[in-house]
Amino acid sequence: MRMKSMLKRIFSSFVVVALLLFSSPSFSQKILYTYAQNAEPKFMLSGGNITGLCHDIVQEMNKELRSEGIRIEYKSKELRSISEIFNALSKNEIQIFIGAAYSEKRESYATYLQPPLYGLREMFLVNSMDLMRFAERQYVKIGVIGDTVTSESLPSIGLRQEAIAFKSINDAIKALEGNEIDTVFYSSLALGYTLKNSKGKFETLKDPSEKYYHYVVLSKSVDKDVVAKIQIALEKLHKDGVVRALIKKYGLNDYVIPGNVVEILAVDWEPYEWYDTVRKEWVGVDVDVVRAVLSKMGYEASFLTFPWSRCVELMKIGAYDGIMSLRITQERLAFLRFPEEPLSTGKDVLFKLKNSKINFSRLEDIPNSVLCGYSEGYAYGDWFWDAKFKKIAVPDDITGFKLLKSGRIELFVSNSMVGKELAKELDVDVECSPVFGEKMIYYLAFSKNYQGSYLSNVFSQRLKEFKLTDEYLRILRKYGITYDDFWR
Repeated sequence: MRMKSMLKRIFSSFVVVALLLFSSPSFSQKILYTYAQNAEPKFMLSGGNITGLCHDIVQEMNKELRSEGIRIEYKSKELRSISEIFNALSKNEIQIFIGAAYSEKRESYATYLQPPLYGLREMFLVNSMDLMRFAERQYVKIGVIGDTVTSESLPSIGLRQEAIAFKSINDAIKALEGNEIDTVFYSSLALGYTLKNSKGKFETLKDPSEKYYHYVVLSKSVDKDVVAKIQIALEKLHKDGVVRALIKKYGLNDYVIPGNVVEILAVDWEPYEWYDTVRKEWVGVDVDVVRAVLSKMGYEASFLTFPWSRCVELMKIGAYDGIMSLRITQERLAFLRFPEEPLSTGKDVLFKLKNSKINFSRLEDIPNSVLCGYSEGYAYGDWFWDAKFKKIAVPDDITGFKLLKSGRIELFVSNSMVGKELAKELDVDVECSPVFGEKMIYYLAFSKNYQGSYLSNVFSQRLKEFKLTDEYLRILRKYGITYDDFWR
């Protein structure tokens, strides 16, 4: 009996302690309210229940936040417009929203978390039967979703055009089907989902467009400690590939990219950056450094390539996140954000065939009749442009060295390390001139938008720190470069 009584007292004591613990402030649950947006496939209603990509992200975030005593809950199951949602955020009627584009106005009363949830692009959707005749239209009626970031950035696609605002994407698609409008302009998330499920009913215009992002946003009233915990949960969803898997679940891989992936334009420019056809990946001293630094920021680098002039044009419209390896020029400052910390350096020199009789020990000794090639769109020093010899633009360095080898040009200007690698690869027997100009300073430049500004600032600081590490020195040695080669 005494044993039963003792066990009973122990159990009672345990219950009391447990009740005290779980009723204490440290175990109380923090509820953050949200609304679902009237925007498929971010949020959708199925049998009265909310579903969709951003709903699934809410569920996954709740799993991560459970141990922190934080939970995201819907204030109602009614789908709301984005203007209604941000109005509710500004009044603290709700405290969080999953899947909002950035605008300066919104940032005044909402906190945007990094990294973004996903990146997407603007997109035009047309009826398939109208695609071939679309370019001939003199007057275009374009459906947009009212009070959205995309509706404020409508590009010009016709001689005359009229924007017609709709409350939801479903209303806009119905108007397109009924030929009330000629096209719908909205995000690749919504229109890509519609296109995928249209069974050939719709097509998209293929012109490249600006890349932008959707974020987790919080009311300014949310405690900083709670914001920090949600930030950590978001980073973990990216690190574990959860957001990537959800994008795939909805069949959106062709239209949406995880927000921690930074898309960077590059060209073959050995030893700085080039595509290794054997390993099937981008390599090079700048590539390895960028990849390492972005990884430490919680981001993943993805490298893409086009002809150099095309890369520059794509960055002018903000189609990708970054471009390397660039010098700063006044023209580029108009559409690119350069970090304070440079990525690498180099020296431009003139190359000639070894059997050439041209004397280029001094610029003044080169005859005015000599023809020198240069890569179109590259930024050379004033010494080159001020030189009296003739100049001709070519598409890229590879073309330049091939023309030099064939005798169609007599000189070619190039980065000294790049030129030596190319000459070896193309079996061109060359010699190079002295260095006539200043050392070239190269950067990874970012798009001039909200995300590009963030990446530029953080990347600059992390790159500066990374240059002090043994890991950085190992990358340089891997490509036969010393620290002094770049920075002395």
